[in-house]
Amino acid sequence: MTESLKTTPLFHQHQHLNARMMGFGGWSMPIQYQGITAEHYSVRQNVGMFDISHMGKFLLKGPHLREQLQPLVPSDLSQLVPGQAKYSVFLNEQAGIIDDLIFYFEGYTDSGVETGKLIVNAGTTAKDKAWLLEHLCADQIGFEDVSDAQVLLAIQGPIAIATLQSLTPTDLNTIRNYRHQAGTILGQPAWFARTGYTGED
Repeated sequence: MTESLKTTPLFHQHQHLNARMMGFGGWSMPIQYQGITAEHYSVRQNVGMFDISHMGKFLLKGPHLREQLQPLVPSDLSQLVPGQAKYSVFLNEQAGIIDDLIFYFEGYTDSGVETGKLIVNAGTTAKDKAWLLEHLCADQIGFEDVSDAQVLLAIQGPIAIATLQSLTPTDLNTIRNYRHQAGTILGQPAWFARTGYTGED
């Protein structure tokens, strides 16, 4: 019996635009539109947009969030300031790598509670979630898995910022590498992060 593939919130848009869909890590994902070569040059010379909504997305909240996450990663989270992100890895008890991740420190609520986001790989989302829930203090840390509900897009290429800037009042040029900021796109709530590491901003 063939296992049904999960779909991102943009699945029907991909179908409408005649994307070539294939299974990837349990998800039905767009592999290409015009063709690999044309899309490669579009990203290198202009801009490309990638649906990466299949990646794991966790919202975290707690009075000592970074302190509780610290034993799970080798990177120093204590030095992060609100609006800063850190690329790191989850380690097991033998210091083996479970998965790589990006932690986004959002800041503090009015009552001083720390908030943040974690983005993890699609193929290890369930394993990462189980690892987190096993090691975080459930009575202190709020955890919400929004992996299936939220759209995540990667905009890459030399005119990525200029292209996106026309859709938002947020000044994207002020967002430095490994920084992030809440804003809007076409009047709708959005979140911008400059955390790509493929060489195409």
